[in-house]
Amino acid sequence: MHLDAQDPGQIFWTHMGKSFDSGTPGTLYFDANSIGPMPCTVPLKMTTVLQEGWAQARRRSWNELDWLEQPRTLGASIAHLIGADSKDVRVTDTTSINQYKLLRYALSVAAPRHVIVLERHVFPSNRYVAEAIARDHQAQLRFIDDASQLPAALAPQDVAVVALSHVDYRSSTRLDMTELNRYIREAGAMSLWDLSHSAGAVAIALRQSDADLAVGCGYKYLCGGPGAPALLYIHPRWADAAWPAIAGWMGHADTFAFDADYRPGAGADRFLVGTPAVLANAAFSAAAQLWREVDPVALNQRHRSLTDTLIQLFDEQCAPWPVHLSSPRHHAQRGGHVTLQFHGAAALAQALVEQGVVVSSRKPDALRWGVHPLTTTHQQLWSAVQVLRQLLASGTWQDARFERPVV
Repeated sequence: MHLDAQDPGQIFWTHMGKSFDSGTPGTLYFDANSIGPMPCTVPLKMTTVLQEGWAQARRRSWNELDWLEQPRTLGASIAHLIGADSKDVRVTDTTSINQYKLLRYALSVAAPRHVIVLERHVFPSNRYVAEAIARDHQAQLRFIDDASQLPAALAPQDVAVVALSHVDYRSSTRLDMTELNRYIREAGAMSLWDLSHSAGAVAIALRQSDADLAVGCGYKYLCGGPGAPALLYIHPRWADAAWPAIAGWMGHADTFAFDADYRPGAGADRFLVGTPAVLANAAFSAAAQLWREVDPVALNQRHRSLTDTLIQLFDEQCAPWPVHLSSPRHHAQRGGHVTLQFHGAAALAQALVEQGVVVSSRKPDALRWGVHPLTTTHQQLWSAVQVLRQLLASGTWQDARFERPVV
């Protein structure tokens, strides 16, 4: 489409697109909200770790290949994408584990406050983590159906932490981080944001919005690879306020002193626990090298152009069928993906995949299009929507073979 040629940053975006593996020939990939595309240098990174590191240098690799520094190095590489200082971000463990660490930390810092506020329909793992903490640590959960209920939930002055998803994993609705942080701060509570469906896709301003804590997935838009470690952020005003919930040798103030007693490391380092996942970090480092080149403002503009175009194409090309936009129309209120509401979304998603258009679905009727600003082009959007239109017109998505459930 002409929009690709007219983009003033097209040379850079083309360079970025060529830095990622194109995947299965003939496919159009719109599932970055599930797993991001693979940078081309990942195989070389992995080979280096396996051959030069494990097979040859072995123990020396911890120093010679900086394996121990990867949680800090990776965090520094993506910090600008989330509007944070590099010293406040670490890449380690998983989103759920980091969520546990920071919820427990907030309860310690804010005691005797004991209430965790979270969204009723949050991604299930986030709720499970909070439920387990409430059972074992005498905390109380208070649910809100949407952000409009937050002021009332904060009114009793007993809230320790408010855990929110920056972007809803189904509809892609993005919350106003600045406004909600103000409510939370004025109520004397702490904020904890899950950036899984926004980091690497849209603008995030953790420090500017005065967010307290954040976590985020490493294998979606950040392209860290399957099972990639997750990001963890803590505002420096809280960084040395309490012990971590999980104390380990990597979070000790002097890791190789092997002291009998634990002393928390400074700042975000105290949230490191065990030995770094070297192979996973090596894969993530390929994407980290690319992210260092990316201006987050330009990234956000690119994502807006792509997703606005996609919505326009849905409006123009799919009008004859009961396909409705579930995501907000305004980009500032929208996250990484664009969601359509369609009765039969799961079957339609499988039919699209069979035709080479990779999307995902979520119950009951959400069809998600995960646009990645580094790899998706406007031309790909046009081509994919033509396939969608053909399937809707023919009705072949209703074939029995598309009824089986898939991930």
